[in-house]
Parts: sequence; C-alpha cells; structure tokens
Amino acid sequence: MLNCPLRYCNHFRRFNAVIANNGLETTFLGNSRKYNKDKGDCCKDISQTEGKRIEEWPKCDPPPPAWTANCPRDPQPPNYDPYRIKVPDVVVPPLPPSNAKPMIDCARTKGPCSVKPIPDPPPCPPPPPPPFPWNYVWSIVSFFGLMGLIYKLYLWREMQIKLGENVVKWRPRRKVKAPIHSNDLPACVQYLIIGTGAAGWAAYRAIMEHDKTAKVFFITREDCLPYIQPPMSKHMWWNPEPPDIKTLNYIEDGRRHTMYLADCKTFLDPVKFYRKKKGPAVSIATGWCVLRVDADDHVAWVKTMCGEQPIYYERCLLAPGARALNLSIFKSAPKSVRDKVCTLRTIRDLEIAYRQVKASKHVVIIGGGFLGCELAWHLGRMNKEVERHEDEEPIKIVHIFKDKGIMAGVLPEYIGEWAAEKIKREDVTVVPKTQVYDAFETPDGRLELTLSNGSSIVTDYVFVAIGTEPRVELAEPSFLELDPVNGGFLVNTELEARTHLYVAGDAASFYSQWKDTRLRLNHYGNAEEQGYVAGANMTGYWVPCNMEPHFRLTLGNSLDMEGVGEIGACMSTVGIFKPCNVDTKPQAPAAGDGDRPCYKKSEEYQNRYKRGMLFYLRDETIVGFLFWNMPPIDDRYEVATEILRARPTYKDINLIAELLGFPETKCDYLSEEQLKEPGPCIKK
Repeated sequence: MLNCPLRYCNHFRRFNAVIANNGLETTFLGNSRKYNKDKGDCCKDISQTEGKRIEEWPKCDPPPPAWTANCPRDPQPPNYDPYRIKVPDVVVPPLPPSNAKPMIDCARTKGPCSVKPIPDPPPCPPPPPPPFPWNYVWSIVSFFGLMGLIYKLYLWREMQIKLGENVVKWRPRRKVKAPIHSNDLPACVQYLIIGTGAAGWAAYRAIMEHDKTAKVFFITREDCLPYIQPPMSKHMWWNPEPPDIKTLNYIEDGRRHTMYLADCKTFLDPVKFYRKKKGPAVSIATGWCVLRVDADDHVAWVKTMCGEQPIYYERCLLAPGARALNLSIFKSAPKSVRDKVCTLRTIRDLEIAYRQVKASKHVVIIGGGFLGCELAWHLGRMNKEVERHEDEEPIKIVHIFKDKGIMAGVLPEYIGEWAAEKIKREDVTVVPKTQVYDAFETPDGRLELTLSNGSSIVTDYVFVAIGTEPRVELAEPSFLELDPVNGGFLVNTELEARTHLYVAGDAASFYSQWKDTRLRLNHYGNAEEQGYVAGANMTGYWVPCNMEPHFRLTLGNSLDMEGVGEIGACMSTVGIFKPCNVDTKPQAPAAGDGDRPCYKKSEEYQNRYKRGMLFYLRDETIVGFLFWNMPPIDDRYEVATEILRARPTYKDINLIAELLGFPETKCDYLSEEQLKEPGPCIKK
C-alpha cells in the first residue's frame, strides 16, 4: 500500500492541467511538463517497424511460370480461366470457313479459281393457255336479261292499262313551314299581324300607307302566301287543270287573274327582316301557330317542336278569321265517309276537292247560303264551260237546302224561291225543304245520304256549306273577353281589345256608335274595311269603326245581289221591281196536250223579279237596302251608307229609290260587244 503513491509518482506530480497553445500541459503540485515534445523518462517512442520485415509496395509482377509441353489430360470446361476470373459462361459460335487459302492459290497460279462455276439458269416455263372470255359471255347474258326484264315490264304495263289500274293515286302535299326552324323567327317586331286573310292584308296596306318606314311581320297557320277567298267557290272550278299552288290562276272576263295578294319577292326572309334596321319591310312565317298572346308584356307565344317561343311586338293585330261549320253526322262518321266530305275553307280544301269532283259522277251541295249557291251555280256552269272527253258524261249536281228558297236568312221567301230557279237553269237538281239525317258508305265505295223527306241519294262527293263560326282559341289562354251574344272577341269602336292589341275580321265583335249596339260581320268586304281601320289605328290614328254591313252575291249574268245595312228575312220588307214584259203571259195548253206547263219556267215568272230594290224596315225606319240585279255603280255602298245614317222612314222609299237611280234602270242591257260602234269601212 505504501508503494502505490510511489509507483504512480510520475503521473500525479501535478494535479492541475493546463492546455497551452503549443500542446498539452499538465500541472501537478506546482510543476508542469509538455508531453508532445518532451516526454521525459516516463514514455518512450517505439518504432512501428520494429521486429517486422519491410516489403516494397506495390508488389511487382511474379515471374511467369515455366512452360511445360504437357497438356492437361482432364477435359477443361469451356472458357477455362486459370486465374478464376468471373467470366460469363458463353460458348462462342465457330467462325465460318475461310476462303483465304483458295483465293491465295488462285492468285498464285493466275488460273481459274477453284470456286465452282455458276450453273446456267433454268429454261423459262411454257406460256399458260389464254383464259376463256367469260366477260363477253356475261355481257351477252346481261344484255339479253335486261332486254327480257324490259319486255316483262312492258307486258305488265300493257296489262295494267287494259285493266285500268294504272291511275296514280294523288295525295295532298305536305305542310311545310317557312322558315323551317324556329330560331329563324324574329325575336321582336314592330307590327305583328296574326292571320293573312282579308283583314290582315288590308291592315298591312293601311300601315304602309300611314307609316312609310314600318316593319310588318305576318304569322299564319296556312302554308301559303296571302290570297283572296271568293274565287275558291267561283271561277277556279272552270280551270281545265287542278289549281297550281305556285300561281293559283283563274280566268274571269277573258283575263287571267291570280288569287295571291302578293308575290314571293315582296316578302323578305325572316332573318334578313330582323337584321334590317329600318323599313319599309315585310316578312311572313307560314305554317306556324300562335298559342297565346300576353297583352301585358306585348309577347306572342309561337308553338314550336320544343314548346313555345316568344315574339315581342309593339303593335299586334289578331285576324284569325272563321272556321266552317259541319254537320254532326259527318263529324262522328268513319274516316271513309269523312274523306268524301268537304267544307271548302282553305286552299288545301280546294286542292283536294277539285280532284275529287273531277273524278266524280255525282256531287251533292248542302246549304243554301252564299257559299252553297255559288258552288251550285258555278259547278253547274262548269259542265258547260269546261271541255271534256266525248265519252265522259257531265257531272250530276244536287243542291239541298232546308228552306223553300235560297238565302233564306237574307231574302224573303218569294225572292229566294225565284232565285233558286236561276240555279235550276244550270242543270242543277234543287231539293228544297230537305235536310240530311244520316250518311254511310255503300258497298261499292260511294256515299249514301238519308234525307228528311224519306228518300236517299247515292253520291260520290259532298260539299257542306252551312255557315261559319269565329276562331276564338286565343281568347282563353290570352285572357281576352268574348261576346256571348254575337260571338267573337269583344273590342271597342277602334277595334282595340287591349292596349296595342287589335282584333279585326270575322272574329271581332265591335261596338257601333251609330247603331248603339255590337256587330259581328262575316263578309269579305267588311273584313277588308275593318282591317284598314285597325291598321290605321295601329300607326297612331284614332279611326272609329262605324261601318254598315255589306255583302254581294254574283252568279254570272243570272243574278247580282248587293246588300247594305241590316238585312234579315225576319224583318219587314218593301220591294219595288221593274215591270219587264208585262204583256207576256203563259199560253194555256190545248185540250188533250197533257199537263199544264210549269209556271216557274214561264217567261212572265222569270221577268217578274228581274230588277228591283228591297227596303228592310225596323219600327218604320229603313235600316237596310238590297239591290237586286241593279247595274253596278262604284260609290253605291258609300251613298247607301250616308242615306242610312239619316235614318229615313218608309215614307221616303220613293225618294230614296230616285236618288239611287231606280227609275233609270232598264230591264235589258246590251253587252260590251254590242255597245261597240262599228268602225268605218275602208274600201279598196
């Protein structure tokens, strides 16, 4: 134990340790020593190579081993590596045989090479035999086959001609809209006219007259341009060919006329119309239907494939017109029966009815009004005017009406019975005081009508002309008022139903200031006048509609009837007629000559009501005139209107007749050819 402090005396001589800049310094009991330089006796430096053999580095290559001629007897693996270097175990393919030696030998000997000579090419094969000319065979077979097919078609056509089955079945044309797409309709217009009848076109003329820069847009349910309706029941039936929808021409007084009121060039395309900033401009959308009109927001909603499309307007006119009435027996009849019945209201009806009538042998007309009388007279005249084949028989026409005479709602009975004789003279069978009770199809495909007199008629085609009713489908969805008495839209004297929304034509029930009552007129002339008044008011004028009812019925040279004012068969009437051929009396038949001749066919009866005037009275006041076969005068309607506004009485009948030119009326008038004076004779 005592040796321990002595053993480690050198190590613990100093206790404090001080780290100096040049090395480690230990301080113990006041003495210090640096070990990195002066180690003293305590630590000795020992060499690293002490007791070891020093070899040079890097080592030099060992001497190559001595070569021995002994080959290894054991088979060696491929790619034997005596140094055991990791080489992939890959077998190298053998090299191709070298041709160096033959080429060297050839070069030394300078003779023919040892390469084998190239053999001669094999001989060419013999040419194949020419193919069989199948194309000529097929051509000949095809030619004769085609000729045989044509011959078979020829024989089939000849057989069809013999059997009479080669008649092509005509079908009505498709209804095409213009413009086709609803996106082409204008978004907003200045003047919007719904309907292209007489009132709509007259309103357009009034708008263009008062507003030179107006932009007018038409919307119509029909798929054609605006046209006039009266020729549909008159001269259109005298055409030898069916009506052409492109022209709609007819002949009257030796001149060619058209039913169209305007040409296609008059109307702009709807897209160009909308892009045009300033008028005058007019466009039309045919085949489109207006579902409702919002008068508060000035919007008309058009029916499209996707629902409704709005068209905003500044002024709008409703001129929907009227639809033809039909008998209930035909409404509930099968389609085969309804296809043989026509009401004749539109151009499409005329296109279908014309071909049906021309292909028929028997036609029946039901109704004794304006349309029924015109159809009966002109169809009867058609058998005389239109040329037909020698073997073709004239069409038998039957006119059925429920009263004793025609125009029973307007004419007194004796005048209507006299006018019916004019239709009889055109070889038309008149059946008065008769109604149709039932209709059904016969086994041979014709139509049989059961009449109220107990008989029946078998016919091919039927016209129903029993009147019209106004189109008021827009009233309920548009919140417009209807007239419960007269029918139609309720409008004021200026034909305005709501603010900037007007109604004119057959569907307007307007208030007349002069008569202090409401009127609804369904005649062509009145529709034109109402349209003109409505068009003027749409441009800013304030024109009252105080017109008098006006109509005209013309049956060639047989009858010319013109009425002004309130006219009705139930009213009191006073008639004055010209005494034409008073001395002519029917001759009594001799004894044994048979039955007494018909008085209605006598000359006296035909001349009794040849020319005259009828005055219609209400409470001893004249409220209407009827000019019966009077010579035409241009301003007769205006003069008669002024006379009616003076409220004349029955005491003024003679004076009024003198003012209207009745005393100067002649029984017979010369034709235009007879009135022409012969020119001077130029002698040779």
